[in-house]
Amino acid sequence: MLFGAPSGNFDLFLSKLDAVLRNLYTATLEYILCGDINIDYISDSDRKSQLDALLITYNLTSTVNFPTHIQKNSATAIDNIFIDTSKMGNYTISPIINGLSDHDAQIITLYSNIP
Repeated sequence: MLFGAPSGNFDLFLSKLDAVLRNLYTATLEYILCGDINIDYISDSDRKSQLDALLITYNLTSTVNFPTHIQKNSATAIDNIFIDTSKMGNYTISPIINGLSDHDAQIITLYSNIP
């Protein structure tokens, strides 16, 4: 992301994200949004709902449903990959535990619908 994760002003984050997506979005363009967004997708929250509401206007859906940041007393899914499942609905996603960071990586494989 061009403007960082929402660790500060969340409304500013949403506004900037909306501006970037509005400039990029076309009905024919396929794109993937990913990164450390610091919003836990394992549990429900107002921030998660607000982000989902914004992303759905661009047909983007969360794909990560497993912990990506595991510590002694917690496990959260704060790293995510968002795709347009109407265009890229055939996919698999898996964690990659690399031991290099306190965040695990994710790998998404997109399968073509073209024979």
